[in-house]
Amino acid sequence: MKTNFKIFNKNIYQDSPCLIIAEIGINHLGEVKLCEEMILSALDAGADCVKLQTVNVEESYHPNTESYRVFKNAELNIEELKYLIKITEKNNGFLFSTPGDISSLNLLSLLNIQAYKISSGLLGNLPLIQEISKTNMPIILSTGMASEIDIDRALSQIKNYEKTNIALLHCVSIYPAKNEFLNLQFIRHLSEKYNVISGYSDHSIGPLACISAVASGAKIIEKHFTIDNNITGADNSLSMNPKEFKSMCKNIRETEEMLYGSTFKPHPLEESLKKSRYRKIVAGVNINKGDEINLSNVNFMRIDDDLDSIDASEWNLFSGKKSKKNIQKFSPITLKCIL
Repeated sequence: MKTNFKIFNKNIYQDSPCLIIAEIGINHLGEVKLCEEMILSALDAGADCVKLQTVNVEESYHPNTESYRVFKNAELNIEELKYLIKITEKNNGFLFSTPGDISSLNLLSLLNIQAYKISSGLLGNLPLIQEISKTNMPIILSTGMASEIDIDRALSQIKNYEKTNIALLHCVSIYPAKNEFLNLQFIRHLSEKYNVISGYSDHSIGPLACISAVASGAKIIEKHFTIDNNITGADNSLSMNPKEFKSMCKNIRETEEMLYGSTFKPHPLEESLKKSRYRKIVAGVNINKGDEINLSNVNFMRIDDDLDSIDASEWNLFSGKKSKKNIQKFSPITLKCIL
């Protein structure tokens, strides 16, 4: 089983903090300075890394489509991408991208991109998946719209699958996705069926789905990001702004603290409370020497810490025994009290 996923300088595993991706996509609208501002804002808000979409529109979209027009107006050239990578790394973050076609993959390879994302819409582009797998870089693959047959087919194209760093993201490719569509239990199913680290790429409104996904086992969270929901174009209106994203990241990290530990045992602070909180065996009335100790003359009470007091869990040691001395009401009954 692949119990971890290595990406950038991080090792993602069962008990590690999850990887939080700010999906900028093409929200920058081809403006490098706007993209820079988004990157810096996302990192400041708590993102571990930022993701773009890199597309050669001539290869990816028919000229008559709306997608052709949108992506044509959002292109970043190689020098601009170099600059953005440098800015990201200077601020202790990582930048990677979804190559929409083989030409874009080749361009990103020239930039020494350290990971690749295969979007839900590219899950059926088997030639592209084959080429991405040849880079030997970590791969994050989204599964929106996909059946398990589609996922099986895509994974079959990855050369040396067992040795490849790969993670699967559950995704619902509806914008925005309603709560009843999300099926967050599928996150754990992906991990169990395909023996990989799994996560969640969110298209719902607000932070709740991402926080719930972490509680459901997601080790990677991807959320659309913008600096201003009023920017016209791309996914800006449906994306999370810096204030919202920062709050979400904080909530995710708090949720991870709550999930700490894979086995159940009391916290050390809880252990220290046992002596004062657990009930002790105490005389419920004045007990005379020779009296039988039974439920009619004892109580199980919380008392101030007494080194000699006995937990109620040890009652079987005392039940039916004779008292070897007089025991005053409210006094702890200890082993020294019985014959």
